[in-house]
Amino acid sequence: MSQQLSPEHHESSFQGAALPHFVKSVSSLLLMLRISVRAGLRELEDKDVARFKEELEIAEREAEQAATAAEGLGDVIDGDCEKLTVEYGQVSGERKRLAANLQEGQSKLRSLEMDRELIQGRLQTAKTSLRQAEDTLRSARAKAGEKQTGRDVGIGLSFLLPCVGIPMAVAFEKERQLRKSEVDIASDDRSSLKSSISQDEEQLKQINSQVPELYSDMNGVTERLEESKAAELTLKESRVELAKLQARMRTCCQYLSTFQGKVNALKTQSQHMYNMRPLLPFLEEAAVQAQQVPDNEQLFNNIQVHKVVGDLKALIPKVKDLLLSQDSTDDYMK
Repeated sequence: MSQQLSPEHHESSFQGAALPHFVKSVSSLLLMLRISVRAGLRELEDKDVARFKEELEIAEREAEQAATAAEGLGDVIDGDCEKLTVEYGQVSGERKRLAANLQEGQSKLRSLEMDRELIQGRLQTAKTSLRQAEDTLRSARAKAGEKQTGRDVGIGLSFLLPCVGIPMAVAFEKERQLRKSEVDIASDDRSSLKSSISQDEEQLKQINSQVPELYSDMNGVTERLEESKAAELTLKESRVELAKLQARMRTCCQYLSTFQGKVNALKTQSQHMYNMRPLLPFLEEAAVQAQQVPDNEQLFNNIQVHKVVGDLKALIPKVKDLLLSQDSTDDYMK
């Protein structure tokens, strides 16, 4: 995963883009609280009104910029989550393709090994049969030669002793033809076996050349498959971490948006201010919202944030006291 897609990069971006505006807004809110506590329920001096409105302008502007920056970063994170999801799908698909290729290669290798074993067994049997066929052929040729000689003798005698030579020649010719047929059969058997052996040896040669190549291909596929598995796992873990950040960012955006709304309400109420009475409830709401920083969200883990929020928490009770005092005064006036 690229650096731009990492949760750490986005956290750093949030702390650089949104937090400074948030700190400035809360700092201005702090000054307004101090003005309120110092003035109490009396009418404000012009300089206090001017300072209050000045800080309120800053608080509103900075709260808006903080919320806008957070929202923009949230959109970026949403987009990055989608990118990671697409990338994960692609890597997962590649991993499945490689796994299928490996399985196919293993199946082909098993088939080749079985074919090789079968051919080797067939060759062994065929070579044994060939030796037997050659022995049979030699024997048949020897017998055929004997009958050829007997026939020739019979033919020779037929000139001297026709009554003996002619029958002898006829008998040996029949035997010669029979033995010749046996030679032809044995010769055909030998030729057939030789052809079969030649074909099997050629097929075995091809298998012997294919097996190492297939092993090499499978080793490459296995290596790429392991790399793909590692990449898939890394992307999955990154997607989970980014999804967690996405949820935290949404919480932060909601918090900043609510804070901005409270400051806007205070701004609206302060249009015709002359004392703090009408503003105190809105000022308290803004301060209370500001102090409710999502502590479990590490995005707000910043020294300046802790400081201004800590100062805010220290002043809120004094504002509450003013509100109680105001309520008591109102009750007394009744």
